[in-house]
Amino acid sequence: MRWNKIILKAFLQTLAAALLLMGISLGVVCLAFPQTMMDITYSMGMDEASVNFALTSYERFETVDYILHGADTALEAKLYAKAEECLEKLIADDDFEATCEALDAANEAAGKPTGYRAYYYRQICLAKYEVGKGTESVDCAVSLLGGKFEEGNPLVAVVAAARADGQAGQPTLVYALEQMRKLQIDGVCDGYDEAQRAYFGQVLDTLQKWTA
Repeated sequence: MRWNKIILKAFLQTLAAALLLMGISLGVVCLAFPQTMMDITYSMGMDEASVNFALTSYERFETVDYILHGADTALEAKLYAKAEECLEKLIADDDFEATCEALDAANEAAGKPTGYRAYYYRQICLAKYEVGKGTESVDCAVSLLGGKFEEGNPLVAVVAAARADGQAGQPTLVYALEQMRKLQIDGVCDGYDEAQRAYFGQVLDTLQKWTA
């Protein structure tokens, strides 16, 4: 029995040392190669961990591909707080426009839908709405209209999300109506083309009915 205890003790000590070494090695990899861990955790279905490594990789290397991965993964996993964080960094990146153009070109060549910039504009506003920032989501959407009022714009996306929330979305709808009226008062609508003015009017009329 005594020898069995000695053998068991030696085995447990060896196992503990091996686990400690593995932990240290993993820690070193995480710190030194976060981009590698980003891919590994994503392939294992560990979406939140992958997003965190994407953020770390982006902060260290400032490569737009990392934050793009973080944004797409967070959106796919409905991690809206992380999506908001990643999308803010993505849209502010100097390579954002070029990245969207490259993605559009690839999709166009493959016969797939384009419009990545508009997509990410909608998603950051929706992410803000999903984390309870209704007013901020509307302000963000208005700021991203770019002097136009095209179909599928971020403000319409926020309005649709708020409407789907029923009574909980009413404050956001009321605020969106106020901001649309402000666009009229400030003369911003004067710069819209005929089709955009008509669409603006339709959305405005609908909002007035929904908030009456």
